[in-house]
Amino acid sequence: MTIVETALLTGLVLGSIYILVGVGYNIVLITSGAFNFAQAAKVMLATFLAYQFGVVAELPTPLVMVFGALIGAAVGLATELVAIRPVAGKGLHGELVTTVGVSTIITGIVVTIWGTNVRPVNAFVSAEVITVLGGRITVDALILVIVAVVVCASVWAWSRFTLSGLAALAISEDRVAATLRGINVNRLSILAMAGAGAIAGAIGPIVGTQTLAVSTIGAVVTLKAFLVLIVGGMGSFPGLLVGGLVIGPIESLTVRYFGSEFSTPVLFAVLLIVLLVKPEGLFGQKIERTV
Repeated sequence: MTIVETALLTGLVLGSIYILVGVGYNIVLITSGAFNFAQAAKVMLATFLAYQFGVVAELPTPLVMVFGALIGAAVGLATELVAIRPVAGKGLHGELVTTVGVSTIITGIVVTIWGTNVRPVNAFVSAEVITVLGGRITVDALILVIVAVVVCASVWAWSRFTLSGLAALAISEDRVAATLRGINVNRLSILAMAGAGAIAGAIGPIVGTQTLAVSTIGAVVTLKAFLVLIVGGMGSFPGLLVGGLVIGPIESLTVRYFGSEFSTPVLFAVLLIVLLVKPEGLFGQKIERTV
């Protein structure tokens, strides 16, 4: 049974990566109503920053995370001003196209600077393999799962129990009404993009211990994290957490017993089943409109 438990633990690690990317999706979604397809590319960039600052420059991991967070926040701010603000409120969700463009630019910059070869990332705490619930997992992988749960729960608490979080929820409900109530919509949107970028930048040294620094990881994670978000419910942090911790193990077990070529079809089959039973996602809310 060790093989099954190890596959499940591997799935939890995969799901945790999707959760951390999905947190950035949700932060932007609830504050600006926009979907930021560049979030996974920022995480990918952060893994290369972890390589550059941690492996090449030999800086301590906490400092690498600080530098990553600052650069990620700057990239997030630039994305808001260049890719989201110009198309906000104009309908047709133009940010879906513009943020894909930003993702492509980030990937191009990474390939230009570091090339297409896989780059190593230093161990976050330890690469030692330990036994947990009968399965085998590294210490860093276990830390990644814990970090994903803590980050997701923390951001959910922010959205529910702080004034800025409640203001963000108000914006997601009705942007015009929130503006009339005195909420600075543009300022909160900028802070949300910067915050999502900072999270992406800071987690690079943790995520990189599992994925290494590779330029193609952004596209793969973008799709899987988006799928997790839909399954859990758009804008729902509890749904994101449950979705990630369910989809990850399903993917891992599929790869283990049927092969990697079946993982994507199986995941989309799960998505289809969820949407047929509950179109708004497991924890999503129905939105009623009067016409």
